[in-house]
Amino acid sequence: MITAPRPHHTAALAAVMSLLTVPVMAQTQPPALTAAQSAPDGDPVAELLRRQGERYRRAPDSAQDPDELRQTQALNDEIVAQNDLAENEDRANAAAHAREQARYQAQLEAAEAMRLRHEADLRTAAEAQALHQRQMADWQATVAACERGDRARCNAGRQAAAPN
Repeated sequence: MITAPRPHHTAALAAVMSLLTVPVMAQTQPPALTAAQSAPDGDPVAELLRRQGERYRRAPDSAQDPDELRQTQALNDEIVAQNDLAENEDRANAAAHAREQARYQAQLEAAEAMRLRHEADLRTAAEAQALHQRQMADWQATVAACERGDRARCNAGRQAAAPN
């Protein structure tokens, strides 16, 4: 058996539906803001809240719960202390980094100086080796001349005795 809806059920259903749609409409269309309600320049949080349709007006301290004010102040103090600690750690880390960077730079400069000294030592050793090889070749040529009987070359290659 199908019955027709009763008028009072229809009115109640319409009232419930209107109550349900009001919050949905409020969420989709932010209320228009007046100039007094707009966010102050430079406050990104207030601007974000304004765009989301939120309004923030700080109540005077006299209108707030003293317990909440104490808790808020304690939390703010804790956050400030944590921020100060983090800032001090950042400064200490930056100073340590600068010291390590200076130490590393000094090591680089010392290694470069050592490399330059090593290269100079190699050049000196190569020059000494070349001189030795020239002197050895000259001596061998003098010995060969003496063995052939070349008295001029043989006598020119002899070293005079050291004076007493």
